[in-house]
Amino acid sequence: MNPFLLAAQRLLFSLLVTIIRAMPNPRALRGWCLLMAASMRPFGGGWRRLVRRNLRLVYGNTLSVGQRQAIVRGVFEHSARGFGELFWRPEEHGLTVAEWCRVDGLEHLDAALAAGKGVLLATAHIGGWTLLPRYLNERGCVTGSLLRLPSNPVAHAAEAAAVSRMGLTFYNTPLSRENAHACLKLLRSNGILFIVADRRSNDVKVDFLGQPAWCATGTASLHLRTGAAILPAYAVRAGTGHRLVFEPALEPLASGDRKADELAITAQLHRIFGGWIRQHPEQWMWNHNRWRPRRHEMRG
Repeated sequence: MNPFLLAAQRLLFSLLVTIIRAMPNPRALRGWCLLMAASMRPFGGGWRRLVRRNLRLVYGNTLSVGQRQAIVRGVFEHSARGFGELFWRPEEHGLTVAEWCRVDGLEHLDAALAAGKGVLLATAHIGGWTLLPRYLNERGCVTGSLLRLPSNPVAHAAEAAAVSRMGLTFYNTPLSRENAHACLKLLRSNGILFIVADRRSNDVKVDFLGQPAWCATGTASLHLRTGAAILPAYAVRAGTGHRLVFEPALEPLASGDRKADELAITAQLHRIFGGWIRQHPEQWMWNHNRWRPRRHEMRG
């Protein structure tokens, strides 16, 4: 990368993070993030086209013009607020993550931990998803997070530093052999491994929001290998705060055919993710080319 461009990006990131961390409360943070979103929109033509294309794929012509516009606007706000929430630390302003959030379904988490085989906390890129591991860490849970940090070196370094400052243990994906062993050790000690599982991958193709999509089987594979509970959980924004929801653990029935079981579990997870997204479509990452086919399919 051009060194001058790299220096400019570092300066911009540093400035934005400084401003975000100075916000005195969640209301001020939300206001600043909405301003960032409004600043992004004039330069986001590529995002808008991709969001509209994905919405046509999933919803056809069932959305009104106003609904489509609200979701497109929401994607920019979702991205800006996600960026701000990653770098804003409530403890620096006399607030805890628990006070910033309403939490439902903790009994499901407690039941999964009581089984003693670890928990695979599976979520999607919806709402303030980064608050889930922060809440668990604040609660005293032993956690680790599978994250895919940006390829841009400036964003990569800034986000890695932010996650480390939160006191979170994270493993950048794709996993090295050492980090894979660390994840297994965490689960075998009844820890919680946080996985954002709605990313595109080349593992298997399942139905996602009514369309065939390539999906990762990592969560299913870890469950079959360790017996760890798969616990779906999500976060959605509500005003200046958040609602964190822990759902009942999946109860997959093992057939003995590992590939078939991985496929079935992955399909079940994506049905759950799809339900969340249809309830809160403006809080999901429609700006991702999620239904892109594999190269051999495009050639065919």
